[in-house]
Amino acid sequence: MRRTFATAAALALSLTGLGVATAPSASAATSGAAEYGCPGSLVGTYNTPASGEVWGQLRVYYSSANSGTNCAVLLAKKYYGSSHYMEVGINISGRSGKLDSGAYQYYAGPVTVTGTNGHCIDVGGGEDNGGIWAGRSVKGVHCG
Repeated sequence: MRRTFATAAALALSLTGLGVATAPSASAATSGAAEYGCPGSLVGTYNTPASGEVWGQLRVYYSSANSGTNCAVLLAKKYYGSSHYMEVGINISGRSGKLDSGAYQYYAGPVTVTGTNGHCIDVGGGEDNGGIWAGRSVKGVHCG
């Protein structure tokens, strides 16, 4: 449990802020950007592994609105439908950003940053279930 809080705190420090997630539908694992509240098109997908298993998938979307908008969600895969701790964060590299965390069944997020044209972003997400952490952080990606 201590690892969970330490990891969550580390992600929170790099992705400062708080977003609010909406209640997902039962089909959340296979839905598109609109289902998660993200504008734009899918531009990146990152698995969140633990001990060789994929627990979830971090998805990043991009829209040209507002001088570039990037949005991220973390989809539960292994524990889909089971309430467990999940978090997702996003920021323009070198700046504070947004983090959404809590007990979710289907996905965490969306979290969105605007003004991303001409900048790289950092995204991260993870899940905890029974004191085991599966997460991933990707820095300096989707530059444009």
